[in-house]
Amino acid sequence: MPSNESQPITRTESLAILVASGFGALSALTATWLANRYLAPSEVTEFLLIWALIFALFSIVAGVQTEATRGVANVQIHSAQPKSHALAAPLVVGAAAALVIGLTYSLWGPHSRIPIVVIAIGIGLYTLHYGLVGALAGFERWYLFSALNGGEALIRLSSLAVAGLLFGSLFSFELAILAPVAVWWFALGMMSRQGREALWARTDVPVPRSLRNSLFAMGSSTAAAILMNGFPLILSASETPSRGSTTYLVMGALILAVSICRSPIMIPLQAFNGVAIAAFLRHRSTPLKAFAKPAGAVLGIGALGGVAAALLGPWLFLLIYPPKPTATQAYAQVAQPAVLGMLTFASAFMALLTLSGSAVLALNAHRGFFAGWAIGAVGTVAVLFTAPLALIPRVIVALIIGPALGCAAHLWWISAASRHARSEPQDSPAPTVRS
Repeated sequence: MPSNESQPITRTESLAILVASGFGALSALTATWLANRYLAPSEVTEFLLIWALIFALFSIVAGVQTEATRGVANVQIHSAQPKSHALAAPLVVGAAAALVIGLTYSLWGPHSRIPIVVIAIGIGLYTLHYGLVGALAGFERWYLFSALNGGEALIRLSSLAVAGLLFGSLFSFELAILAPVAVWWFALGMMSRQGREALWARTDVPVPRSLRNSLFAMGSSTAAAILMNGFPLILSASETPSRGSTTYLVMGALILAVSICRSPIMIPLQAFNGVAIAAFLRHRSTPLKAFAKPAGAVLGIGALGGVAAALLGPWLFLLIYPPKPTATQAYAQVAQPAVLGMLTFASAFMALLTLSGSAVLALNAHRGFFAGWAIGAVGTVAVLFTAPLALIPRVIVALIIGPALGCAAHLWWISAASRHARSEPQDSPAPTVRS
C-alpha cells in the first residue's frame, strides 16, 4: 500500500549506494587504464570516443529513470492515485530507441568494430534497466538499487579485464562496454520480492503522460549527455584533428583527464540522484533551502578536490596512464597542476547542475528541468566552438560556463515556483508546478 511515511535514507543504505558508485568509478577507471595499456595511442582515442558515444546514448535513455522515480515516489510518499505501470514508458522508449539507432547509426555514428545491431539492442535493454532503477528509487529500496547498479558495474569491470588480459583488441574492448545489459536487470528484478515489486510498480500518471514526461526528461538527459558522457564527441567535432597528430593525442589525454577528474564527485552524485529526488519531494515547500546545504557541500568538495588535484594530480595521472613514447609530449601538456586542478573544480559546477535539476524535477516542472540542462549544453557547446582560446583552456572554460548557466536557470525556475506557492491563499494546498 502506498504510504506517506517516507523515511530519510540510513547510513548503511548510503554506504551501499557509495560502494555501488565506487564499482562504477572503478569500471570506468579500469576501462581507460586497460585501453591505455593494451591499445595503440590512436586506438585509445578511438576507444574513448566509442565509449563516450555508448554512454551518451545510455545517458539519453536514462531520462526514463527520473520519471519512474518521480511517479513511483509520488504514489508511495504522497499517496497519489496509481494510474499505469511505471515500466510501460521505458518499454516503449527502449523499443523505439533500438529501432532508430539500428536504422540510422550509419548516418551519424562513428566507426564501430562491433555490429550496429548489438549497440541498438544494448541501448534498448538498458532503457529497461534504467526504468527498474528508477522504480526502486521511488520505492526507496536502496539496497537492491545499489545491487543493481553495483552488479552492472562489476560485470562490465570483469568483461573489460577479460578484453584486456586475454584479447587486447579494440573489438573486445568495445564489446565489453555492452556486456552487462543483456540479463542483469531482469535477473536481479526476478530474484527478489522487492525486485518483482519494482517490475510491476505503478506511477501516478497514465502511460501517454508518462511517455510525455519521459521525453521531457530525455530531452534534459540529451543535454546532460552532451555535457558529460558525450562531451568527448563534441570536443572532437570542435577540433577535428588528423588521426595520429599531436593535437589528436592531446585530445585523447584531455578526455582521460576530464573523466578521471570528474569521477570522484559525479559518479557518487549520479548514484544518489534517486535519493536526491526523493529528498526534494519531501521538502517541496522549501526547495531553495533544501538545495542550499548540498550545494554548499558540493562547492566545498570541488574546491578541496581542485587543490588536491593540483598537488597530486600530475603524478597520479602519469602513474595511472603512463604514455607510450609517441604520446609523451601530448600527455605532458595535460598533466599540469593548473589543468588538473581546474578540471576537478569544474566538476563541481556539473554537480550543481545535476542537483538543481533534481530539485526542479521534484516540483514536477519538466519544462524547467529541460530548460536548465538545454541552456547548460548550449553554453558549453558555444564556448567549445567559438571561444578564441587554445584547446585545453577552452575545455576548462566550457565545462564551467555551461553548467553554471544551466544551474542558474534551474534556480530561477525554483524561485518562481516558490513565489507562486507563497502567493496562493493560506487555506489552499501548495501547488505543484507542472510542465
